[in-house]
Amino acid sequence: MNLSPKKNANGCLWVVVMFIVLVVSFGVITISLDLPVLITLFISVAGSIFIAFKLVGKPKLSSVIGSIVVALFVIGVFSALINFLFDTIEYDPTSSTFKEEEAVYKTYRQEEGDSIEVFAANRVWRDNFGNDFRATLAVRVDDYRRLRDHIDRYSPASSRNFWGDLYDYIERTDRPALDIIIENFKTIQKEERLNKMEFAEMVVTCIQDIPYSFVFQSECEDPNNYEYDIRNLLEDCPECCIGNVSYGIQNPVSFMRNLKGDCDTRTVMIYSVLKAFNYDVAILNSEFYRHSILGINLPGSGYSKIYNGKEYILWETTAKYYSAGNLPATYNDISYWDVVLTSK
Repeated sequence: MNLSPKKNANGCLWVVVMFIVLVVSFGVITISLDLPVLITLFISVAGSIFIAFKLVGKPKLSSVIGSIVVALFVIGVFSALINFLFDTIEYDPTSSTFKEEEAVYKTYRQEEGDSIEVFAANRVWRDNFGNDFRATLAVRVDDYRRLRDHIDRYSPASSRNFWGDLYDYIERTDRPALDIIIENFKTIQKEERLNKMEFAEMVVTCIQDIPYSFVFQSECEDPNNYEYDIRNLLEDCPECCIGNVSYGIQNPVSFMRNLKGDCDTRTVMIYSVLKAFNYDVAILNSEFYRHSILGINLPGSGYSKIYNGKEYILWETTAKYYSAGNLPATYNDISYWDVVLTSK
Protein backbone atom coordinates (compact mmCIF):
# COMPACT_ATOMS: atom_id res chain seq x y z
CA MET A 1 0.00 0.00 0.00
CA ASN A 2 1.41 3.41 -0.97
CA LEU A 3 1.11 5.86 1.96
CA SER A 4 3.05 8.72 0.36
CA PRO A 5 1.20 12.06 -0.08
CA LYS A 6 -0.84 12.45 -3.21
CA LYS A 7 0.59 14.69 -5.86
CA ASN A 8 -2.68 16.61 -6.16
CA ALA A 9 -4.26 16.71 -2.74
CA ASN A 10 -7.94 17.28 -2.26
CA GLY A 11 -8.36 21.06 -2.31
CA CYS A 12 -11.00 21.28 0.43
CA LEU A 13 -9.08 19.02 2.79
CA TRP A 14 -5.89 20.98 2.21
CA VAL A 15 -7.69 24.25 2.96
CA VAL A 16 -9.09 22.86 6.22
CA VAL A 17 -5.74 21.46 7.41
CA MET A 18 -3.77 24.60 6.60
CA PHE A 19 -6.44 26.86 8.09
CA ILE A 20 -6.45 24.98 11.40
CA VAL A 21 -2.64 24.86 11.64
CA LEU A 22 -2.30 28.55 10.73
CA VAL A 23 -4.81 29.78 13.30
CA VAL A 24 -3.48 27.52 16.08
CA SER A 25 0.18 28.35 15.38
CA PHE A 26 -0.56 32.08 15.26
CA GLY A 27 -2.24 31.89 18.66
CA VAL A 28 0.54 29.81 20.23
CA ILE A 29 3.33 32.04 18.91
CA THR A 30 1.49 35.21 19.96
CA ILE A 31 1.04 33.96 23.53
CA SER A 32 4.43 32.30 24.04
CA LEU A 33 6.83 34.56 22.14
CA ASP A 34 7.43 38.29 22.18
CA LEU A 35 7.44 38.84 18.38
CA PRO A 36 6.01 41.52 16.09
CA VAL A 37 2.71 40.62 14.43
CA LEU A 38 4.14 40.49 10.90
CA ILE A 39 6.90 38.07 11.91
CA THR A 40 4.34 35.93 13.74
CA LEU A 41 2.16 35.84 10.62
CA PHE A 42 5.11 34.92 8.37
CA ILE A 43 6.18 32.04 10.64
CA SER A 44 2.58 30.81 10.98
CA VAL A 45 1.91 30.89 7.23
CA ALA A 46 5.19 29.19 6.32
CA GLY A 47 4.76 26.56 9.01
CA SER A 48 1.14 25.82 8.11
CA ILE A 49 1.99 25.37 4.41
CA PHE A 50 4.81 22.99 5.29
CA ILE A 51 2.71 20.92 7.70
CA ALA A 52 -0.28 20.77 5.35
CA PHE A 53 2.01 19.63 2.52
CA LYS A 54 3.44 16.87 4.70
CA LEU A 55 0.05 15.69 5.92
CA VAL A 56 -2.11 16.05 2.81
CA GLY A 57 0.16 16.52 -0.16
CA LYS A 58 0.80 19.13 -2.81
CA PRO A 59 -2.24 21.35 -3.37
CA LYS A 60 -3.36 23.61 -6.13
CA LEU A 61 -2.11 27.18 -5.95
CA SER A 62 -5.70 28.39 -5.54
CA SER A 63 -6.08 26.27 -2.42
CA VAL A 64 -2.98 27.81 -0.85
CA ILE A 65 -4.12 31.36 -1.57
CA GLY A 66 -7.64 30.62 -0.41
CA SER A 67 -6.45 29.12 2.87
CA ILE A 68 -4.22 32.09 3.65
CA VAL A 69 -6.93 34.63 2.86
CA VAL A 70 -9.56 32.88 4.98
CA ALA A 71 -7.19 32.34 7.91
CA LEU A 72 -5.94 35.94 7.90
CA PHE A 73 -9.54 37.14 7.81
CA VAL A 74 -10.42 35.03 10.85
CA ILE A 75 -7.29 36.16 12.71
CA GLY A 76 -8.10 39.79 11.91
CA VAL A 77 -11.68 39.44 13.12
CA PHE A 78 -10.52 37.69 16.30
CA SER A 79 -7.92 40.42 17.04
CA ALA A 80 -10.47 43.17 16.40
CA LEU A 81 -12.93 41.43 18.73
CA ILE A 82 -10.35 41.21 21.53
CA ASN A 83 -9.46 44.90 21.16
CA PHE A 84 -13.15 45.80 21.10
CA LEU A 85 -13.78 43.91 24.32
CA PHE A 86 -10.90 45.69 26.05
CA ASP A 87 -12.04 49.07 24.75
CA THR A 88 -15.67 48.64 25.81
CA ILE A 89 -15.21 46.80 29.10
CA GLU A 90 -16.29 48.95 32.02
CA TYR A 91 -13.20 50.55 33.50
CA ASP A 92 -13.09 49.92 37.23
CA PRO A 93 -9.76 50.54 38.96
CA THR A 94 -11.35 49.81 42.31
CA SER A 95 -12.44 46.24 41.62
CA SER A 96 -9.64 44.58 43.64
CA THR A 97 -9.82 43.98 47.35
CA PHE A 98 -7.11 43.22 49.87
CA LYS A 99 -6.66 39.69 51.13
CA GLU A 100 -5.68 39.42 54.76
CA GLU A 101 -2.60 37.37 53.99
CA GLU A 102 -1.35 40.05 51.57
CA ALA A 103 -1.55 42.96 54.01
CA VAL A 104 1.56 44.84 55.13
CA TYR A 105 3.23 43.60 58.30
CA LYS A 106 6.44 44.33 60.17
CA THR A 107 9.18 41.71 60.24
CA TYR A 108 12.96 41.30 60.10
CA ARG A 109 15.51 40.29 57.47
CA GLN A 110 19.21 39.51 57.76
CA GLU A 111 21.66 41.88 56.07
CA GLU A 112 25.40 41.36 56.55
CA GLY A 113 24.86 39.67 59.89
CA ASP A 114 22.45 42.29 61.21
CA SER A 115 18.71 41.92 61.78
CA ILE A 116 16.98 44.73 59.87
CA GLU A 117 13.36 45.74 60.50
CA VAL A 118 11.21 45.93 57.34
CA PHE A 119 7.65 46.53 56.26
CA ALA A 120 6.64 43.61 54.02
CA ALA A 121 3.64 42.35 52.06
CA ASN A 122 3.37 38.87 50.56
CA ARG A 123 1.70 39.49 47.22
CA VAL A 124 0.19 36.73 45.07
CA TRP A 125 -1.07 37.60 41.59
CA ARG A 126 -1.72 36.32 38.07
CA ASP A 127 -0.56 38.07 34.91
CA ASN A 128 -2.64 38.52 31.75
CA PHE A 129 -1.32 35.25 30.30
CA GLY A 130 -2.48 33.14 33.24
CA ASN A 131 0.93 32.82 34.92
CA ASP A 132 0.90 32.89 38.72
CA PHE A 133 3.54 34.77 40.70
CA ARG A 134 4.31 35.55 44.30
CA ALA A 135 6.78 38.03 45.76
CA THR A 136 7.48 39.82 49.00
CA LEU A 137 7.37 43.59 48.56
CA ALA A 138 9.52 44.94 51.38
CA VAL A 139 11.14 48.23 52.36
CA ARG A 140 13.29 48.95 55.37
CA VAL A 141 11.59 50.72 58.26
CA ASP A 142 14.52 53.15 58.50
CA ASP A 143 14.24 53.96 54.77
CA TYR A 144 10.53 54.61 55.13
CA ARG A 145 11.04 56.95 58.08
CA ARG A 146 13.79 58.78 56.21
CA LEU A 147 11.85 59.17 52.94
CA ARG A 148 8.16 59.35 53.83
CA ASP A 149 8.04 63.16 53.90
CA HIS A 150 10.72 64.04 51.36
CA ILE A 151 8.19 65.27 48.77
CA ASP A 152 7.19 67.97 51.27
CA ARG A 153 10.67 69.43 50.86
CA TYR A 154 10.64 69.37 47.05
CA SER A 155 11.17 72.74 45.38
CA PRO A 156 9.81 72.83 41.82
CA ALA A 157 12.34 73.85 39.19
CA SER A 158 11.60 76.79 36.93
CA SER A 159 10.36 74.45 34.23
CA ARG A 160 7.13 74.04 32.30
CA ASN A 161 7.32 70.28 32.90
CA PHE A 162 6.24 70.35 36.54
CA TRP A 163 5.00 66.76 36.78
CA GLY A 164 7.91 65.27 34.87
CA ASP A 165 10.40 67.05 37.11
CA LEU A 166 8.52 65.95 40.23
CA TYR A 167 8.35 62.31 39.10
CA ASP A 168 12.04 62.35 38.22
CA TYR A 169 12.93 63.72 41.65
CA ILE A 170 10.78 61.10 43.42
CA GLU A 171 12.20 58.24 41.34
CA ARG A 172 15.84 59.24 41.84
CA THR A 173 15.34 59.74 45.59
CA ASP A 174 13.45 56.50 46.25
CA ARG A 175 14.96 53.95 43.89
CA PRO A 176 17.99 53.02 46.07
CA ALA A 177 15.55 52.10 48.86
CA LEU A 178 13.63 49.74 46.56
CA ASP A 179 16.59 47.35 46.27
CA ILE A 180 14.86 44.51 48.18
CA ILE A 181 11.90 44.58 45.82
CA ILE A 182 14.12 44.90 42.75
CA GLU A 183 16.17 41.90 43.90
CA ASN A 184 13.01 39.82 44.40
CA PHE A 185 11.79 40.70 40.90
CA LYS A 186 15.22 39.77 39.53
CA THR A 187 14.93 36.36 41.19
CA ILE A 188 11.56 35.79 39.52
CA GLN A 189 13.04 36.84 36.19
CA LYS A 190 15.83 34.28 36.46
CA GLU A 191 13.75 31.43 37.83
CA GLU A 192 10.95 31.86 35.29
CA ARG A 193 13.31 32.78 32.41
CA LEU A 194 11.17 35.75 31.44
CA ASN A 195 11.89 37.73 28.28
CA LYS A 196 11.67 41.53 28.19
CA MET A 197 7.92 41.80 27.68
CA GLU A 198 7.10 38.90 30.01
CA PHE A 199 9.13 40.51 32.79
CA ALA A 200 7.46 43.89 32.26
CA GLU A 201 4.08 42.13 32.29
CA MET A 202 4.97 40.48 35.59
CA VAL A 203 5.96 43.78 37.21
CA VAL A 204 3.00 45.79 35.90
CA THR A 205 0.40 43.17 36.85
CA CYS A 206 1.89 42.97 40.34
CA ILE A 207 1.14 46.67 40.85
CA GLN A 208 -2.19 46.49 38.99
CA ASP A 209 -3.27 43.79 41.45
CA ILE A 210 -2.89 46.11 44.45
CA PRO A 211 -6.33 47.54 45.30
CA TYR A 212 -6.90 51.14 44.30
CA SER A 213 -6.90 54.01 46.78
CA PHE A 214 -7.29 57.74 46.30
CA VAL A 215 -4.38 59.96 47.26
CA PHE A 216 -5.50 63.55 47.86
CA GLN A 217 -3.49 66.69 48.47
CA SER A 218 -6.25 67.88 50.80
CA GLU A 219 -7.81 65.82 53.55
CA CYS A 220 -10.24 63.02 52.73
CA GLU A 221 -13.79 64.31 52.99
CA ASP A 222 -17.23 62.78 53.39
CA PRO A 223 -18.05 60.64 50.31
CA ASN A 224 -21.08 62.83 49.54
CA ASN A 225 -18.73 65.73 48.77
CA TYR A 226 -17.24 63.93 45.77
CA GLU A 227 -18.37 63.09 42.26
CA TYR A 228 -20.21 59.84 41.56
CA ASP A 229 -17.27 57.45 40.95
CA ILE A 230 -15.26 58.63 43.95
CA ARG A 231 -18.32 58.64 46.18
CA ASN A 232 -19.21 55.07 45.27
CA LEU A 233 -15.75 53.75 46.15
CA LEU A 234 -15.48 55.63 49.43
CA GLU A 235 -18.93 54.54 50.53
CA ASP A 236 -17.91 50.90 50.04
CA CYS A 237 -14.32 51.35 51.22
CA PRO A 238 -13.85 54.36 53.55
CA GLU A 239 -10.20 53.38 54.15
CA CYS A 240 -9.42 53.59 50.42
CA CYS A 241 -8.32 57.19 50.73
CA ILE A 242 -5.34 59.00 52.23
CA GLY A 243 -5.25 62.77 52.45
CA ASN A 244 -2.89 65.66 53.14
CA VAL A 245 -0.27 64.16 50.81
CA SER A 246 1.91 66.68 48.99
CA TYR A 247 0.93 67.01 45.31
CA GLY A 248 -1.47 64.08 45.74
CA ILE A 249 1.17 61.42 45.10
CA GLN A 250 2.87 58.91 47.37
CA ASN A 251 6.55 58.19 46.84
CA PRO A 252 7.28 54.49 46.07
CA VAL A 253 8.65 53.67 49.54
CA SER A 254 5.52 55.07 51.21
CA PHE A 255 3.36 53.22 48.69
CA MET A 256 5.05 49.96 49.65
CA ARG A 257 4.50 50.82 53.33
CA ASN A 258 0.70 51.03 53.09
CA LEU A 259 -0.15 49.75 49.57
CA LYS A 260 -2.38 52.76 48.96
CA GLY A 261 -1.87 54.22 45.53
CA ASP A 262 -3.66 55.99 42.71
CA CYS A 263 -2.55 56.43 39.10
CA ASP A 264 0.69 58.41 39.27
CA THR A 265 1.73 56.76 42.53
CA ARG A 266 1.68 53.48 40.58
CA THR A 267 3.26 54.75 37.36
CA VAL A 268 6.23 56.19 39.25
CA MET A 269 6.66 52.92 41.15
CA ILE A 270 6.62 50.80 37.98
CA TYR A 271 8.74 53.33 36.10
CA SER A 272 11.37 53.16 38.85
CA VAL A 273 11.52 49.35 38.88
CA LEU A 274 11.68 48.98 35.09
CA LYS A 275 14.26 51.76 34.82
CA ALA A 276 16.41 49.78 37.25
CA PHE A 277 16.30 46.94 34.69
CA ASN A 278 17.36 49.30 31.88
CA TYR A 279 13.95 49.51 30.18
CA ASP A 280 13.06 52.48 28.00
CA VAL A 281 9.87 53.57 29.78
CA ALA A 282 7.85 56.73 29.96
CA ILE A 283 5.18 58.33 32.13
CA LEU A 284 2.29 59.98 30.32
CA ASN A 285 -0.19 62.38 31.90
CA SER A 286 -3.49 63.75 30.70
CA GLU A 287 -4.95 66.88 32.21
CA PHE A 288 -8.13 66.24 30.24
CA TYR A 289 -8.58 62.75 31.72
CA ARG A 290 -6.92 63.63 35.05
CA HIS A 291 -4.98 60.40 34.83
CA SER A 292 -1.46 58.97 34.50
CA ILE A 293 -0.31 55.88 32.59
CA LEU A 294 2.90 54.10 31.64
CA GLY A 295 4.57 53.87 28.23
CA ILE A 296 7.08 51.19 27.24
CA ASN A 297 9.34 51.14 24.19
CA LEU A 298 9.03 47.49 23.17
CA PRO A 299 7.56 45.81 20.06
CA GLY A 300 3.82 45.52 20.45
CA SER A 301 0.42 46.49 19.12
CA GLY A 302 -2.46 48.61 20.32
CA TYR A 303 -2.48 52.18 21.58
CA SER A 304 0.88 53.93 21.45
CA LYS A 305 2.46 57.37 21.48
CA ILE A 306 5.38 58.56 19.36
CA TYR A 307 7.86 60.69 21.30
CA ASN A 308 11.31 61.79 20.11
CA GLY A 309 11.11 59.29 17.26
CA LYS A 310 10.34 56.34 19.54
CA GLU A 311 7.06 54.47 19.91
CA TYR A 312 5.85 53.90 23.45
CA ILE A 313 3.14 51.27 23.89
CA LEU A 314 0.65 52.61 26.44
CA TRP A 315 -0.19 50.70 29.61
CA GLU A 316 -2.96 51.25 32.17
CA THR A 317 -1.62 50.63 35.69
CA THR A 318 -4.59 51.07 38.04
CA ALA A 319 -6.84 48.18 36.96
CA LYS A 320 -6.29 44.46 36.44
CA TYR A 321 -6.47 42.70 33.06
CA TYR A 322 -5.07 45.58 31.00
CA SER A 323 -2.04 44.49 29.00
CA ALA A 324 0.34 46.70 27.03
CA GLY A 325 -1.51 48.53 24.25
CA ASN A 326 -4.99 48.23 25.81
CA LEU A 327 -6.67 51.30 27.28
CA PRO A 328 -10.15 51.85 28.71
CA ALA A 329 -12.59 53.34 26.21
CA THR A 330 -12.92 56.38 28.48
CA TYR A 331 -9.19 57.17 28.19
CA ASN A 332 -8.15 56.12 24.69
CA ASP A 333 -7.96 59.39 22.73
CA ILE A 334 -4.18 59.57 22.26
CA SER A 335 -4.25 63.30 21.50
CA TYR A 336 -4.99 63.97 25.17
CA TRP A 337 -1.88 62.16 26.41
CA ASP A 338 1.49 63.85 26.86
CA VAL A 339 4.84 62.26 27.70
CA VAL A 340 6.20 64.01 30.82
CA LEU A 341 9.20 61.76 31.63
CA THR A 342 11.33 59.11 29.93
CA SER A 343 14.05 56.88 31.32
CA LYS A 344 16.27 57.22 28.24
